[in-house]
Amino acid sequence: MPLVSIITITYNSESTIRDTIESILNQTYCKIEYVIIDGASNDNTLSIINSYKETILKKGISLKLVSENDNGIADAWNKGLRLCSGNIIGILNSDDWYENNAIEKVVSCLNVDKPELSYGICKRVDIHKNVVETMDRVFNPKRIYLNFGFSHTTCFATKKLYSQIGFFKEDYKIALDTDFLLRAFKQNIKFKRCSNITYMRLGGISTNFKSKALKEHERAMLNNGFNPMLIFLFGILKRGILIKQKFN
Repeated sequence: MPLVSIITITYNSESTIRDTIESILNQTYCKIEYVIIDGASNDNTLSIINSYKETILKKGISLKLVSENDNGIADAWNKGLRLCSGNIIGILNSDDWYENNAIEKVVSCLNVDKPELSYGICKRVDIHKNVVETMDRVFNPKRIYLNFGFSHTTCFATKKLYSQIGFFKEDYKIALDTDFLLRAFKQNIKFKRCSNITYMRLGGISTNFKSKALKEHERAMLNNGFNPMLIFLFGILKRGILIKQKFN
C-alpha cells in the first residue's frame, strides 16, 4: 500500500479550505500524507487548519504545515514537493475537493515503480456547489494544440515522474501546470485515464485571467518545441472562442 502525498497551497482561503481538508479526511484510502503550504495568510485560514490538526492525526494522516511568504504558485507547489515522502503525489487546490474514493482509485491506476501520470474527471461547480460542467474526455495527443481535455487538479503523478522531468518552473504564473504536462508529454510519459473525481470551484486564476493564461500557454508550447505555426493558428481559434464566450 503506497503512501500518497497530497499538497494544498493556501492564501486567505478561509471561505473554502474546510471543504478541501474534509475531503482528505473522508477518503476511503488511509495511507495519506497531507502537506499544506500557506503563503502567510492574514485571515482565519491558519486557525481553521489548526482546528483540524487533531482530527487529521487521529485519522492516521501525517500532516506537514508551513506558513511563510512565497514567490507564487510554482514556488509554493515546489516547497510542497520537497516535503513529500509519498510515492504518489496529488495537488489539491484550496478551493477544490476530492470525491471520497478519489485517492483509492488513483492508487489502483498508477505503478509507483514507473514515471507515470494519471488524470481524472473534473466537475466544475458554482458558489452553491452545483455542478455546471463536467470534464470527462479521453486525452487525445492530436488535440494538444487546443487543450489537454482534462484538468490538472485531477492529476496525480508518481514521485519517479517528478524525479525524471523536474518540478514546476517559477517563470510561469498561470501556465505552470501546462508547462509541466507538456514536458511530461515530450518525454513520452503515458497519461493514464482514471475515474477519480475532483470538484473545482469556478473563479480560479486561469478562469479570471484567460487572456494572460492563453499567452503563457503559447509560450510554454514554444519553449517545449511545438510547431510555431500550429501554435499561432490554434491561438487565433482559442481567442475567437474567448471573444464568443465574453459576449454570450
